[in-house]
Amino acid sequence: MVSIDVSSTQITRGEPVDFTATVSDDRDSPNQLVIEWAEFESENQGCDWIGKEAWATPRKGPVRRASDTPYEFVAESMEIVCLCVRATDDDGASGQACQRIEPANFEPKAVITDVSGKASGVPRPLCSQVHLSAEKSQYPAGDQIDLNWTIAYSGAGAGGMSVTLADCEGVTASLPGLHRCFYAVCPGTYTVRLSITDTPTTGNTADVATSPEVSFVVPVDADTPPCLRQTDPEANRQLVLLSRSPDLGATYQSRTFKVLSAADDCEPYPVPAGSSKQPTQFVWSVYDTTRPPLAWVYQANTTNAFTVSQAMFPGALPGDTVKVRVEVRDAAVQQSYLGGFAACASEEIDICCGADACTGGEDDCIRWTTWTVQFQP
Repeated sequence: MVSIDVSSTQITRGEPVDFTATVSDDRDSPNQLVIEWAEFESENQGCDWIGKEAWATPRKGPVRRASDTPYEFVAESMEIVCLCVRATDDDGASGQACQRIEPANFEPKAVITDVSGKASGVPRPLCSQVHLSAEKSQYPAGDQIDLNWTIAYSGAGAGGMSVTLADCEGVTASLPGLHRCFYAVCPGTYTVRLSITDTPTTGNTADVATSPEVSFVVPVDADTPPCLRQTDPEANRQLVLLSRSPDLGATYQSRTFKVLSAADDCEPYPVPAGSSKQPTQFVWSVYDTTRPPLAWVYQANTTNAFTVSQAMFPGALPGDTVKVRVEVRDAAVQQSYLGGFAACASEEIDICCGADACTGGEDDCIRWTTWTVQFQP
């Protein structure tokens, strides 16, 4: 007597399932029998047609196994298969059992990750370029795979803003749509959703499987003001001496003040290579104590460098001082100035960190800094 046992009641395409045979004989023990397994194409949805002649040309097999060794079956397609086991004794007598297998389609699994490593729900700066990937999703190879991406935005001005997912530049993938990118142009919450539809090559619409939809949430912070990072001289250096030129007697040497870098969510300086973003602007001003009026005077210079020379202060005497200030502004800060709001409450503050007090540490967001320039006595 021969029968087949299966370790799983559900057989999914592409996933291995172990089958075992239960055999008995009136004279021989099971381990004395020749146990063979074979796979046959199902005809007319049944397996009754499989006889001794069919074992000469099975679709797969025959494969010998010990009576206590399972046979691993993998449904490589959606085709209905007859899995048969045959036991033969020393006299050549044999018996067989077959099981009809109708595989269920592999249910794809959608997974969204951010290539930067950030998890769903982690806030990002405004103007972030978000690069999402479906590479860790699961789906069968060889089928038609459709990745169904959507994105929705909620936040101020959501009614008038349209956001779309686009191809990611410089990315090649094994499947179209595995990588999608978007630019966070407004603060708020961006919710990206993905489901995967698998259409087997059978063409049978009943075999089509779609994964549950998953979501990835990207909160985007409101615009933050730019911060001075590296300057020459250092931003916290208060006094700068204007030295005399050894070759020109009483003439003082020039001194160039520079901003080397500024941090900003949308307008950093220097502008990253290949970026189309606009850089921050620098506002230079001078407070001349050598002549009236005693007031801060804005300079016609928005570059990252400003040069102080003796010619700018013809009445300066040895020991006199003037002040040079640089402020970094992005478009939002400039707009706030037009509305009457300055970075700090008083122009008398030499190093301004906005509403927060400067601590002198690396985490300070320095909005402007001031150097006192002294003509060397």
